[in-house]
Amino acid sequence: MPIAKKKDIKKDIPLEFLNQMKSNLSKTVTTVEEDIPEPVAQPVIQQNAAPVAAVTKPAVVKDKYADVMNVRLSKGRRNEIKAFCTNCGVTVTQYIESSFEYLAKEVAAGNIVISKGGITKLSN
Repeated sequence: MPIAKKKDIKKDIPLEFLNQMKSNLSKTVTTVEEDIPEPVAQPVIQQNAAPVAAVTKPAVVKDKYADVMNVRLSKGRRNEIKAFCTNCGVTVTQYIESSFEYLAKEVAAGNIVISKGGITKLSN
């Protein structure tokens, strides 16, 4: 009897999530080509004036999911976090960012230690 069973990915994982993960992991660069009109030759009025060159660089195209982070939570935990954020009047993104900033400051100050086991408060 095998210890682990190979799961059917298409059956166990929602298709929408699977497609999102595939697009996050594949590196696709979309290039946008712009038609730059050729400059029209104009007569030079002053011979001693230095020519001014206007160079335009094409805009850098960001990947669609460049700033996306997937966090997998159980449905109950997700609803708990959303309810807490709603009661506080912040978005889940603001909550996560401010939590990270607070914890980073506490770790830098030596007040807490974060490890795989969780967060431990150090006594002074």
